[in-house]
Amino acid sequence: MSAQLSTDLGQLPHPLAGGVAAIEDALDRMPVEAWDGLASTEVRSLVERMMRVEARLKAHQIAGTRVLEASGLAQQMGARSTGALLAGSFGADKTGGDRMVRAGEALKSSPRTEQAMAAGDLSQPQAEIIARAVADLPDTTTPEQRQACEDTLAGDAQKYSLKDLRSRSKRITDQFLPEPEVDQGENDSLQAQEKRAWAKSEFWMRPNGDGTTTGGFTLPDAQADMLDTAIKAVSAPRRDHLRDHPGAQADDHGHTDARSAEGDASSTIYDRELDYRTRLGMGFAEVCSRLPGHLLPGRSGLGATLMVHLDYDTLLHGIKAATLSTGTRISASQARHMACNLGIIPQVFNGSTIPVDHGHEQRFFTKAQKQDMSARDGGCTAPGCDKPPEDCEGHHWRQQWAHGATTTLADGVLICAFHHRRAHQDSWQARLGPTGHIQWKRPGDTAWQQNHRWRP
Repeated sequence: MSAQLSTDLGQLPHPLAGGVAAIEDALDRMPVEAWDGLASTEVRSLVERMMRVEARLKAHQIAGTRVLEASGLAQQMGARSTGALLAGSFGADKTGGDRMVRAGEALKSSPRTEQAMAAGDLSQPQAEIIARAVADLPDTTTPEQRQACEDTLAGDAQKYSLKDLRSRSKRITDQFLPEPEVDQGENDSLQAQEKRAWAKSEFWMRPNGDGTTTGGFTLPDAQADMLDTAIKAVSAPRRDHLRDHPGAQADDHGHTDARSAEGDASSTIYDRELDYRTRLGMGFAEVCSRLPGHLLPGRSGLGATLMVHLDYDTLLHGIKAATLSTGTRISASQARHMACNLGIIPQVFNGSTIPVDHGHEQRFFTKAQKQDMSARDGGCTAPGCDKPPEDCEGHHWRQQWAHGATTTLADGVLICAFHHRRAHQDSWQARLGPTGHIQWKRPGDTAWQQNHRWRP
């Protein structure tokens, strides 16, 4: 009996092999056409659950890829890399394989994050952001501090967007370092990053021979935000000047060809010869830095103005990083350079980082009021929305203008056009939360919610 049991146990499949077989069996019993018969609420619930299942499977793929990389099988089989080896597998590509190899290496030093991903609590992008942040901690970081940073970011991932989580991860050392050291460290890091970004700048254009020209560029984030803000100001949906343009009725199809510059990213602008595309790219970035915002058409009252949020000490002494209205963090030196070239719009803040009101009693919010709301709200205040201030409108949240509302900063809040319509159509309720930011309650909600945008 014992011998027979031992033999039977010895024939049991490995947990991983058995698990994969069970997944395959479950999928075999899930016809794709069955989705058509489900209620939309149930479809949403199941899709969200499957997103978590996908994250759990990705965690195993990454762990398996890490083991495969360590085994040296790729070299034994004559492949150039593990990524290339996986590219020969089912519909895979080398880029995807290489990314899994890098993710496996990053998560190796963050086992708790990998376990959270395997449990479906973190997505792959969230886990990679956390792992990279932990790996980049200073060598002087203690194991306890490293674990505290990892746990903090895992908690942040539950409420922040990927962009905000990435920004938060760059400031994670504020968990254990004094604030001046954190500010100086972030500023130094951003300054080095900006220097590398300028060295990577490029611009190119190619006529297609059919009356169109295809081009591509690489720009530093701050200058790209300036360009994006200006383009959106010109092409705002509520401006009717584009409605009758011939291109608005054309049914054409374009193709985008993007190329990236090659070279040593660590080299500076000054110690290597600039190629033609890099010079063009730097020139394009400089043009973007000097766009005449006051001459461009307005957009939701903000025009083509890209706000820079910095305190007075930063302007004078340059020791802390600053923030663009798009959420991009820039070094103190770049902020002071922009202030020098583009001018300064002064704003006075109280002790809780809320701008002091200087509004006027009129139907529409003034440009100055919307700039104040931009600094306070950071963008659309609807829960989960990531629209920047330039995509938002001023909304009378206490009561409608027709019912006696005053157009002051205290009565105004930023909200994007889509959520603005929903707030009116569905009669959303709003209130001022304990942190000084607007909270919303939508029909059917039992709790007040606010946009958990990270505010450095």
